[in-house]
Amino acid sequence: MHQDDKQQKWREISARLDEALDLEEPARAQWLEELARHSPETAAAVRALLEEGARLADSSLLAGDPTAALVSAGLAGQVLGAWTLVSPLGHGGSGSVWLAHRSDGRFEGQAAVKLLNIALLGRPAAQRFVREGSLLARLRHPNIGQLIDAGVAPGGQPYLVLEYVPGERIDTFAERRGLDIDGRVRLFLEVLAAVAHAHSHLVVHRDLKPSNILVTADGAVKLLDFGVAALLDGRDVPASSELTREGPAGLTPEYAAPEQLLGQPVTTATDVYALGLVLFVMLAGRHPLDSGDRSAAAMSRATLDHEPPRPSQIASDAQAGRVLRGDLDNIVAKALKKNPADRYQSAELLAQDLRRYLGNEPVSARADSLAYRAGKFVRRHRGGVAAGVAFGLVLIGAAITITLQMFEAQRQRDAAVFQRKRAEYQARFAYQIMSEVGGDDKPITIRALLEKGVEVLEKNYSDDPAFVISSLINISGRYMDLSDTDGEYAALLKAEALARKLGDPAQIASVQCNTVETEIAAGRTDKAAERLKDALAHLTQLPDASLGLRIECGAAQARLSWARNELDAGVVQAREVARLMEANDLQTDVKYNSVVSMLENMLSDSGHLREALDWNRRGTEILAKAGRENTYSMSGNRHNQASYLLSMGDVRSAYEIEKAVVAEFVAQQGIEGVPIQSALLLGVLQVRVEETDAGLEWIERAGAQAAKQGFRPGQIGAVVYRARCLVQLGRTEGVAAQLDEAERMAAQDPQAFARMLQAIHQTRARLLLARHDAAAALAEIDVLLAAMDYPRRRDDDRLAATLTLRAQAQAESGRQADALASARDALAVAESQAPESGGSANVGGALMVIADIQRAQGDEAGALASATRAARALELSLGPGHSETRRAKGFSAVARR
Repeated sequence: MHQDDKQQKWREISARLDEALDLEEPARAQWLEELARHSPETAAAVRALLEEGARLADSSLLAGDPTAALVSAGLAGQVLGAWTLVSPLGHGGSGSVWLAHRSDGRFEGQAAVKLLNIALLGRPAAQRFVREGSLLARLRHPNIGQLIDAGVAPGGQPYLVLEYVPGERIDTFAERRGLDIDGRVRLFLEVLAAVAHAHSHLVVHRDLKPSNILVTADGAVKLLDFGVAALLDGRDVPASSELTREGPAGLTPEYAAPEQLLGQPVTTATDVYALGLVLFVMLAGRHPLDSGDRSAAAMSRATLDHEPPRPSQIASDAQAGRVLRGDLDNIVAKALKKNPADRYQSAELLAQDLRRYLGNEPVSARADSLAYRAGKFVRRHRGGVAAGVAFGLVLIGAAITITLQMFEAQRQRDAAVFQRKRAEYQARFAYQIMSEVGGDDKPITIRALLEKGVEVLEKNYSDDPAFVISSLINISGRYMDLSDTDGEYAALLKAEALARKLGDPAQIASVQCNTVETEIAAGRTDKAAERLKDALAHLTQLPDASLGLRIECGAAQARLSWARNELDAGVVQAREVARLMEANDLQTDVKYNSVVSMLENMLSDSGHLREALDWNRRGTEILAKAGRENTYSMSGNRHNQASYLLSMGDVRSAYEIEKAVVAEFVAQQGIEGVPIQSALLLGVLQVRVEETDAGLEWIERAGAQAAKQGFRPGQIGAVVYRARCLVQLGRTEGVAAQLDEAERMAAQDPQAFARMLQAIHQTRARLLLARHDAAAALAEIDVLLAAMDYPRRRDDDRLAATLTLRAQAQAESGRQADALASARDALAVAESQAPESGGSANVGGALMVIADIQRAQGDEAGALASATRAARALELSLGPGHSETRRAKGFSAVARR
């Protein structure tokens, strides 16, 4: 029988089996007799399946519904792609899971093959099944069972080939191995690593429980079964849809969060609740809400109506209970808060607290008091704490912990005296905070700490202005971290007044150079230039200026040049500072990363994209070696890398990098923690690559956040980038008004927003071309090219795209020769900036314009060659399914015919 005939026959049997299962005896027997009269072969198959189901129901294999196994009967030995089914591993209402071995001869291996019950084809369970494969394809982590393959069986059943994990439940493993509490916590951290990876890819598991977490014989944790997982990026179905309503597959009441039981939105905090329950079971040896009745209704009522006990209260033995009291009780309690907003917001935040517990560091799941932190300090350093001076060291240690080294000296003219002053200041600072906080354990904010620090300086150190100046400069930096420009400026003004009074050229130069960036941030570039001029004048009075001062003022000089759009000068200055720091082995200094980041941006703005990418990779490597992978600095480096790749035309690579950056922010801080710049870039890239309006949500979110913060560049950028995306999507209504509004905002400071104004002209040109107003588009493009100083300068990172636009407008105006010249110039610029892989949307776009013009001129051979080259560049940079890639390939195919 032909394969298609087999599949059709199986579909008929499956449909008849559904009818039979809906009937009770003796109606079913009469129905089978009627079926046998006109279709004996089908009737025999259905009768055999019903008998097999009855046999399985009587065996211990199935604890519940026997019909789940019916469609899997007799599958042993069947070949699915490269895999042969060996024996069933389990059955459920939606299908079966089989042990399989690799049988195509390429290599040996085992796998678990998951087949959907064919009776569920076209129903919500089938959608869940397909979605599980899609989600698993996103996830690549050593603690997550991997998707190996997927396909459709000869009988029409979809199947997934999954990594086979021969292991046991995590709670059983921990108990059988006799792991102590710390050992169980370390094992559980592997689970959190897997869930955090899923969360970073915007995937929520929704069914975490011990039976879905296996541990292999060598102790490796594997998270399984993403069958009811959900996406957080807006492309998944809502929880109330038919997809999640059918049957009990959507949750396990014993491990479901309150919001799941109430049908409320699911977030990463939902997984945290289930993780808290798993951790509770591992630590205490039993479920917190187990009253003997473990029915779905009883467990649901207990979850909604009762507060779970502390693990220490029901621990399996007294010793474990003593260990669990305190931090572990508090950590589990926070994970099990009924209100999702009160829990850890991600698996990573839960993991951070557990790592702090293992390291005897303060955890976030309890009231934070100085006494608590001091106790943790002593436990971490018990070997170095002498009993006679323990209290004094606790005070100093607490001060060091609280201030987070925020008053680290930048200049040490008299090292011994300075260090003594600093230690004295820290001790006094700690004492003053303790006396004012008292015993109520009220938390104190970083801003309050900074204000208190300034107060202590002014009251107690007026006799040492050099110390006060240095400390105020450091305090201003912490205000900058809080985006508090006013606080930053006030601290620097105090430092400047003291430096003037002291009359020390080095102090004045230091304060002025540090204030340059603050003036720029406030939009006062002229004032910044005055401060820098004054600083350099005082610097010339110092025959042997310190290395730190030279770095400070060199960086300030480069930053001012950047702010004034004097990119060539800024690049030279920033290079000098970076190389000065490298010559003195200061690459691990946070200032080095700041200088390199500034250098990268200026190189990018001036069209030196490859050098910018080289500096970025150098900085990224240094951060990784320093163990700073999960820091803002590393996220900033990766964000910059995505920006450079976008400018070079490698759009898809840029999208993958920025998507990972944003996913990490979401996993660690929630969606509100995504920086404005990252949200804007991700939105633009998502629209460009996926060609849907999904990315507009990120742009709109960034715009709202920028408006709330009064961040003008973000506000203008959101309007311009949204307009550009809408034009790309072919939705031009209202875009002109948006661009006019953005231009009015940017025109208030044309120097600061020069690049944004140029982006407005480019987007307006795209809009006019979309409306076939080539003459008006050319006028906008001419303004833009003049701003780029073209043709004298050819290094602007937007030049290739702008010249391609001009070529399109010229061609539409009938100026074919001019259009071809512009397109070839665009291609030359794009190729000079393209990545080594050759994947560049800029190259592909220019080549397609050339191909269109060549065809219009009758040069079919030239058009074919250009389109073929374009197809390769576009496939590498945008993907094979992108509309631009398909057009290039289609052009080539037509030309060949």
